[in-house]
Amino acid sequence: MDEDKYPKAGLQRLFQKDANHFVLLHKKGQAVAFQAELNGNVTITDRQTDIDFSSTGLSLLDEGWKCVGPGLEYSWLFE
Repeated sequence: MDEDKYPKAGLQRLFQKDANHFVLLHKKGQAVAFQAELNGNVTITDRQTDIDFSSTGLSLLDEGWKCVGPGLEYSWLFE
């Protein structure tokens, strides 16, 4: 991983459930739920602000979601 991406990788986490359902959390209190299709299309299904990064991540894990990394390839969803 490029050294410039290390700080960014620590700021967000990507969770996955089923084949194409994802939730991207950012430590700034943002969450984006989306579906990613095999053809590369991304459809945002929900967007929330003022979430708690740690408790939301733990809740997702309790609900059967799996943390699959920082999800840097989806950082553009926060813009």
